Amino acid sequence: MGRGDTYIRRDRYTGKMNEEDAFGRFKMTEEYEKAFQTLKGKMGFVPLDKLIDLVRHHTKEDPTNPKKPFARELRQAVIEQLGIESVEAMNRIKFYSAVGAHADVLEGVDAWVEYIDDEVGRVVVTLDITINPNKDSWKADVIIPEVADESDVDRLIEDAEKYAKEVVKQFEVKISAIDAKTA
Repeated sequence: MGRGDTYIRRDRYTGKMNEEDAFGRFKMTEEYEKAFQTLKGKMGFVPLDKLIDLVRHHTKEDPTNPKKPFARELRQAVIEQLGIESVEAMNRIKFYSAVGAHADVLEGVDAWVEYIDDEVGRVVVTLDITINPNKDSWKADVIIPEVADESDVDRLIEDAEKYAKEVVKQFEVKISAIDAKTA
């Protein structure tokens, strides 16, 4: 049962709760915070790619098996839409939650799906989930409005398949851009 169920009034359901329900929460550690402060001290600010590297390096969750149902279904839908069948290739599709980390707080990136391609390397598609119907600016590649509660499995899967199409489209755009640069 998610936080959006009847025991919490909808007017008290916050965007942060929505992010955690869909993607989970990044577990901050002292080691992560020290690494962030070191980068910030060297650079003055930390660019998004470095913030993503920090989360990737310090995550405790298996990025090939997200705990949250929506995150797990989204990753699986991306795999299916890419037509990936081998376990080895499936393991190159990873989901990371950055909820609560500096990538979220400073850059508005709640999570990302990445694909490690043999030819072009790591390709990252960033995600921002929002319950704000008036949100008119964002930094992430894919914006996801509030998704179904995990108790509504059919709708949750539909939502995951819908947004997986957008993730796959972004992978294609980014890989084409990389190919164009190297051609």
